[in-house]
Amino acid sequence: MRPFLLVAHRWVALAATLFILIVAATGSALVFEGAMDRALYPNLWRVAPGTARLPLDTIIANARRAVPGPAAGITLATAPDRADVVQVGANQVFVNPYTGALLGTRSIAEWNATLPRRLHVLHVQLMTGRVGSEIVGAVTVIALLLVLTGIYLWWADKQWRINWSASWKRIVFDLHHTLGIAASVVLLAITGSGVIMHYRTLNDAIAKLDRTAPPQIPDQAAAPTGAEPLALDSLERIAMAALPGARVMFASMSPRATDPIAFALRFPEDHTPGGRSRVFIDRYRGTVLLATSTRTAPPGTRILNVMRSVHTGDVFGKPSEAVWLLASLVMLSQSVTGVMMWWNGRKGRAARNRRAAIGGQLPAADAAPRVAVR
Repeated sequence: MRPFLLVAHRWVALAATLFILIVAATGSALVFEGAMDRALYPNLWRVAPGTARLPLDTIIANARRAVPGPAAGITLATAPDRADVVQVGANQVFVNPYTGALLGTRSIAEWNATLPRRLHVLHVQLMTGRVGSEIVGAVTVIALLLVLTGIYLWWADKQWRINWSASWKRIVFDLHHTLGIAASVVLLAITGSGVIMHYRTLNDAIAKLDRTAPPQIPDQAAAPTGAEPLALDSLERIAMAALPGARVMFASMSPRATDPIAFALRFPEDHTPGGRSRVFIDRYRGTVLLATSTRTAPPGTRILNVMRSVHTGDVFGKPSEAVWLLASLVMLSQSVTGVMMWWNGRKGRAARNRRAAIGGQLPAADAAPRVAVR
């Protein structure tokens, strides 16, 4: 079994090296996706922290004066020096939450052209749509299998130490084994969660752990005659009261009169950017129509809720993001050192093949002893 897995591990890795490099490199960069966007476009994001926020309706009204049209939602700043982002049509409108000043606008097309977004699409689709997405899914499965077989192959030697005084070939060998096993648990989490996120069949299988079907988003009753929607700040307070301890991340306002206002909330232990808890509220009456909490979610939903955090390293906040970044860099190094090991071992493999072809005897020209990698 071990000789077969060794050959399979080597050649499958070599065949997938280019794609693994792309996915691992972009995955490493995407740890900083939000920070990268804010660094590249500080004029859109950066504000001077103030003492009190303006009402949400005022922020939305200011955004709509800059870009006419119905507002589809508002994303609230998660840091005191950041702007709120209002979605108006196909545009992002950045507004200072303390002064109401317009910082700038960005169309969805412009957002898709930004470096962070391009890296994201490259990571999940290789910039080629559905075909690229399926390739990434297959590569993620391969990466998971490489980690598993790598652990099995490592177990025989249990190589932990890097001999820095040895030849560079031996150092490459030691790096491949030592770094690979050190990052193996995190790499299993990254690749395993990636496989589950990609394949709908696996999502459905996990969802079946729930004893009941997920609740349907309710319709909102017709508005009372002459009634105006309640202030968004009032609805926000109702949402937070429905899920004590959670903070609102964004509000979604459907243009359909029968759709409630939807709030996405995040508890402190939930490190996903948008939060996974939801509250749907009648915009005219302030009645909570549905509230779903990550804290009370059934087991299947709870697993699926945390899956993205496991994949990206958000699961334990900044410390785990740093560990996940290092593990992604190890995945990059595994591809590089693996190719180097294959290249370094070509002569030895060729000699063994010739010896096997002539019944175990090497030609005179190959009779010199093979130098071991030290």
